[in-house]
Amino acid sequence: MKIAVDARTLGSRPSGVGMYLNDFLKQLMKYEDLEFVLISDVAESEYIKSFIKNGIKVYTKGKQVYKSAGVYAYFAYVKKQLDIIKPDIFWEVNTIIPINLGGSFKTMITIHDMFPIEYVEYFGQVYSMYFKYNLKKTLKNTDMILYNSEQTKSTTEEFFPEAKSIANVNAYIISNPVKKQWDNKDDDYFLYVGNMEKRKGVDLLIKGYLQYKNRGGKKKLILGGKMQEEEINQIVRSAMMLDEDITYLDYVTHDKKHELYASMSAFVFPSKAEGFGMPIIEVMRFKKPIIASNLPIFDEITDGNINTFNIRCNEYEQINNLADELLSYNTDSVFERFVQHLANKLRVTVWTTIYLIWVFSSRKYIMNYNW
Repeated sequence: MKIAVDARTLGSRPSGVGMYLNDFLKQLMKYEDLEFVLISDVAESEYIKSFIKNGIKVYTKGKQVYKSAGVYAYFAYVKKQLDIIKPDIFWEVNTIIPINLGGSFKTMITIHDMFPIEYVEYFGQVYSMYFKYNLKKTLKNTDMILYNSEQTKSTTEEFFPEAKSIANVNAYIISNPVKKQWDNKDDDYFLYVGNMEKRKGVDLLIKGYLQYKNRGGKKKLILGGKMQEEEINQIVRSAMMLDEDITYLDYVTHDKKHELYASMSAFVFPSKAEGFGMPIIEVMRFKKPIIASNLPIFDEITDGNINTFNIRCNEYEQINNLADELLSYNTDSVFERFVQHLANKLRVTVWTTIYLIWVFSSRKYIMNYNW
């Protein structure tokens, strides 16, 4: 069974969606009946290079895709490669397929969230319209949907009722390994690693941290991740001029991220909207405290086993709430309780994966089943 995958989120400096794909592929590659072919804009990251090293064929366009306009040219390239590859399944991990790809293959998409529709203020009116129009078009040619959570499935079906009639499963896999053993210690700093954007609450984190310092807090703050917005860049730069205990590292590699996890006091994840929250899962492996916003999705994946602060209020109260939590968070390890909850979740995920493998592995099933 040949599966072609749009892997451009792994091409250069992967973040959430890229790591989702990385983890999924590493598990699915273990099945000999599955042959994966990756299509990407570039092949620069350590992750996509590891797939090449393991014998996975990767087709690259050679030019990085940045904005929506470049996506159309990229998908014209994808269409040409699919004509050559002739897969049984094409998997679009980034949800949107803006052109008709044709072909006799089945199409599977992953839907991570509905944020461009729910939070227009973070994405802009133009992209929101682009997303809504093209997802509606994509669903017409979709044979199967992978959701990353019950929340995402529910929200998608609210905005796109036609999605209810498409075969779907909730599935995520967590396999991104800790490559080396780190000595866990506390170097007296809070850490945030993720995209540097307003939706992730980076502005809230900066303001909450400065209030924490004004109220006598002593820990430093380290930020790492791709800078996505000029407004956030200005906020971070201004804060670093005000307080020398704030450090911004830009994008961090896999090993560097784990080194930071091992030495931090606590991980802060003040996201205002989140489809899943992979950093929370990663951090738990290091048995370190987590301080996160009280989004429903975090309850879904942790069963309440983390420190949270209320963001269902105005910005002034959000900042106060975060500063309060930074000053008084619970440092007791909730690792064992979390592991048990995660084990229960992963039992479902393992069976979901087995189901997917069964679907993927049976050519007769794929071709004849009424999806």
